Amino acid sequence: MEINIMCPKGAFGSLNYLANLMKQIIGNNVTVSGNTPKDYKPDYLNILIDEGISSVICKRKADIWWTDTPAMLPNTYHKIDEILLNEQLFEKHYTVSEFNKQHYKELGIPVEDTIIPRPINPILFYYKTDYNKTEYDIITIGKHCMCDRKNLGLQRKVFLELNFKYCVVSNIWIPKRPNLTQYNFGSITDEQKAQLLSKSKFLLWTSFIEGFGLPVLEAMTVGTIPIYTDVPAHNEFAIGIPIKPEDKIKACCYGVRIIKYIITKEAIKEAVQYALSINKEEYEDLQYKCMQKATEIYNDFIDKLKLLIGGENAN
Repeated sequence: MEINIMCPKGAFGSLNYLANLMKQIIGNNVTVSGNTPKDYKPDYLNILIDEGISSVICKRKADIWWTDTPAMLPNTYHKIDEILLNEQLFEKHYTVSEFNKQHYKELGIPVEDTIIPRPINPILFYYKTDYNKTEYDIITIGKHCMCDRKNLGLQRKVFLELNFKYCVVSNIWIPKRPNLTQYNFGSITDEQKAQLLSKSKFLLWTSFIEGFGLPVLEAMTVGTIPIYTDVPAHNEFAIGIPIKPEDKIKACCYGVRIIKYIITKEAIKEAVQYALSINKEEYEDLQYKCMQKATEIYNDFIDKLKLLIGGENAN
C-alpha cells in the first residue's frame, strides 16, 4: 500500500519534520506532500499531519487525520459545524493528547477516543546524558516567531541574569557570551541534536501552549531533564521540573484566537535556579524516570501505528 503523508510546508517546520520522520519510520512506500486539495492522491492512503481546526476551516481532505492544535479557537464566521456537515474531510481522526481530544469535542469536531502520541527519532535511544560529562547546564530548542510562542525572549532575559552554560538551537538573537553556544534552528541533524541534548543537563521549554511538545519527549529520551511549562498537553506525559503558569487568557497568535497560558520571567528563573541546585543523586533519580516514561510513550506510538497505516505496514 502506498502512503501519502500530507502536511503544511514552510513555517510549520515541526509538522513537516514529523512527516519526514514518519517516512523514515514506515519505509520506502511513503511520499510527503503538501496539505492542499491537489495534494490528495486517490490511489494512496492519505494521512494528514496538521492542526485540526485550521484543517476544518481550509477543508483539507485526507483518509486519516492525525492532528494537534495549540488551543486554537475558531470564530463564528468560520462555520466549522457547517463545513463538517457538508464535507467528508476524513474517515478517521486521531489526535495526540487528551487535551487536544477534549478541545476538539468541545468544538464539535469528531475525533477517535484513542490517543496516538507523536514519535521521536529512534536514534535518541543510543544516547544518554552523563551528569559528570555535560558541557551545558541548559539547552533550548525552538523556532522564534512573531508571536514568540516558545517564550524565547523570556529565556534570553533569564540567561543574561543567571549566566549559566547555555546551548541554544534557535534563530532568536542573543548577545554573544563565552558561555553561550548557538546554532540556527533547522541547521542540525537529528544525530547532532541527540548529541547536544546528551551534553546538556536540562532542556528549557517555556512555550505558552502546545498541542504536544516534541522536544520535551526528545530530551526525556536521552535523560536530559526538561524544565517545562505545566500546561496541556505537557502535563500528560512530561516528567521533570514544571513551571506553573500564572493565569490563562484568550489572545491572538498567527492571526487566530488561542488560549494562552501566562508564564512569567520570575517563574522561569525560579525553576532554573532550582534545577541547577539539585545534586547528582536527585538528578539521576529524576533522569531515570524521564527515560522510562519516554520509552513508554514511544512504545505506545509503535503499538498504535497500525491504526494510522494498517497492521501489515507497522514494522
